[in-house]
Amino acid sequence: MQEQEFDPTNGEILEQFRKIPAFAPLDEAQIKAVANLSRLRRYEAGETIIHEGEYDSWVFFLIQGELGISHKGVQVGVIRRLGDVFGEMGIVDGSPRSATIKALKPALCIAMDAAILERLEGRDRCAVQSAFYRVFCEIMAVRLREMDAKLAELSRRCNLKP
Repeated sequence: MQEQEFDPTNGEILEQFRKIPAFAPLDEAQIKAVANLSRLRRYEAGETIIHEGEYDSWVFFLIQGELGISHKGVQVGVIRRLGDVFGEMGIVDGSPRSATIKALKPALCIAMDAAILERLEGRDRCAVQSAFYRVFCEIMAVRLREMDAKLAELSRRCNLKP
């Protein structure tokens, strides 16, 4: 993994932030504040980003690449869209990581220690926290719907009764 700090004066980097749905509601100053406290991380294919069972407070936003999600050694999903968020569940409830995330192809991510939200002040803190928690809720709602559909299909295939 290669890591670098953001240059909050770099217009190209700020433009990447604006393309990510979680940052869309934020104004220029708030985006700069978040960028200033974030890191840009590059991962090679095969590198592990998150280890199942570990505790940490990092949340990630995919810029480019493809990542595999595995639980107990079984691949259960893939992350590949700009702005896809991962690592958020541990932030919400403080639980250990529920899955391992590995780079399937070279990947570029924004890495943010959620502790930074505590360092922001006043209006910026409220706006950024609100935006992130709204995005986290939307992500979990989508994932819950997907799991419901998978469970229904599995129940149908196995002839299970509710």
